[in-house]
Amino acid sequence: MFSIVLVTYNSAEVIGDATRSIPPGHQVIVVDNASRDDSVEIARALGAEVLALAENLGFGTACNRGAALAKHDKLLFLNPDARLRPDTLDRLADAFERYADAAAFNPRLVDAAGKQFFNKRNRFVSRDHWLDEPPRQDAEIPMGIGAALAIRTDVFRKLGGFDENIFLYFEDVDLSARIINAGYTIRHIHDAVATHMEGQSSGTDQNTSAFKEYHYAKAQFYTNRKHGLARSRWLKLLHGAFRYASALAGGDATKLALAKARLKGWWDA
Repeated sequence: MFSIVLVTYNSAEVIGDATRSIPPGHQVIVVDNASRDDSVEIARALGAEVLALAENLGFGTACNRGAALAKHDKLLFLNPDARLRPDTLDRLADAFERYADAAAFNPRLVDAAGKQFFNKRNRFVSRDHWLDEPPRQDAEIPMGIGAALAIRTDVFRKLGGFDENIFLYFEDVDLSARIINAGYTIRHIHDAVATHMEGQSSGTDQNTSAFKEYHYAKAQFYTNRKHGLARSRWLKLLHGAFRYASALAGGDATKLALAKARLKGWWDA
């Protein structure tokens, strides 16, 4: 059995389908980051354990809060805009038994059209772990994508979970690096499949896009610095100021909002 953690933030349009895709018998934990829609009510109506946070603590922190409630030795972090096939958890459970050296596992992630997407590289681990192309069978991989990331509960807790200094983005890259650098492996399980409707978890209006841009820039700089790859903050800020000035001159309100958010993210990192 799995303990499955889903983090919602104004995810009412997708959380129902994600929850219904989980076969009966597994522990389903929904951690809500202070949504303003019906995410909590929908999750409760479908029988999930719901932890409703009073404020938005970020993705990784919310995942940690959910993992603290896990009753089983296998964890799955599942985005609310992802869907499992009926046999996905069975195939992942088999992988937990088959690959004793692996701490974490990704199902094959596909979009609505069935196209596989995959990260071939992880800048925070040795290039020996990188791949030239997406795997077509079970394989060791350089990182696990957080949209559907299975991990042994004891290893997750041993490593301290997700880094709570990261509000959004790169938390799966960082955790994957810590898994690999601790001597474990991460495995792609090709016959376990999950569909990811990427970008539908929390809306796409201009304010939301700027919010995401800010946290992407902040997390990118923070993780680079954490793993010894950060460039000069001043060079980043200079680059960001140039892009902001270009957006201002162009008069595009959306580009201006995103450039401003990116610049502030680099400054705050």
